[in-house]
Amino acid sequence: MSNPVVNKVIIKKEDLPAFNGTQQNYLVRYRVVSEDRNRTSHWSPYYSLTTPIASQVACSVTVLSNVISLVWQHPASTTFQQYDIYIKTNIKDWTYLSSSSSTQFSTLVPAGISSFQVAVQVPVYPKTYSPDAAIFTLVTPLVV
Repeated sequence: MSNPVVNKVIIKKEDLPAFNGTQQNYLVRYRVVSEDRNRTSHWSPYYSLTTPIASQVACSVTVLSNVISLVWQHPASTTFQQYDIYIKTNIKDWTYLSSSSSTQFSTLVPAGISSFQVAVQVPVYPKTYSPDAAIFTLVTPLVV
């Protein structure tokens, strides 16, 4: 017999899958499970959830002894668990460097470059640089 009570589920933003950088949305689906877990429904179709991405934040980028150091603030009113770091050297495309669960990151300056740009963004899938997901981008190249 069906239960007349409708249960409502709220999923926190930090529990959503990675932001889709290509389509600028979250793709989600669901399925219904009975309380005794004996029955489950089929998976729902995918639903697209659009949401504004974090705004730009204060940051500091320094280069000392061939080490690039980045420090930034958490975006206001958001709770991101992880950040993706990208670098663009000379005239090449953006390259994924690493992910960081803190608001700081350091790496060695790549050999043979004359300038670079760095960006920190919220995680996206697939791992590509997305200006809409970036919380800061150092647009002025630094000469090493």
